[in-house]
Amino acid sequence: MKKNYFSELKVLLDNSSAPYSGFNVASVVVCKDGREFKGVNVESAAYPTTICAERNAIFTAVAEGISKGDIQEVHIAARNADKLLVTAHPCGSCRQVIAEQSMNDCLVYSYESESVYTQNSIADLLPFAFLGAEL
Repeated sequence: MKKNYFSELKVLLDNSSAPYSGFNVASVVVCKDGREFKGVNVESAAYPTTICAERNAIFTAVAEGISKGDIQEVHIAARNADKLLVTAHPCGSCRQVIAEQSMNDCLVYSYESESVYTQNSIADLLPFAFLGAEL
């Protein structure tokens, strides 16, 4: 990890829109060239149209011109409905997108505090990933 993103994520959590679950999530995606992209979860009353923070950040990075394989790190912070910081890991859909966009070579950091966080490779979080080469 080149930088601890906890402070940035904690502030970014306030931009999350989670009126139904109260579960706020913020993410920072770091590319190999040092570019950073931010995202928050945005809930919708029509739940399938909700977007997770990780995919929000990654889709913004793609819109800004990154290529598959450019993503090096994904940082995540979450706050529950009681406003307590909790460790959260990417959902299955986010794991799939992270694996594809990082070419299955990325580290995922999930923070509970500045000093308490987990580090996992996306390959560990999504074993036997389907990356599209099989198509």
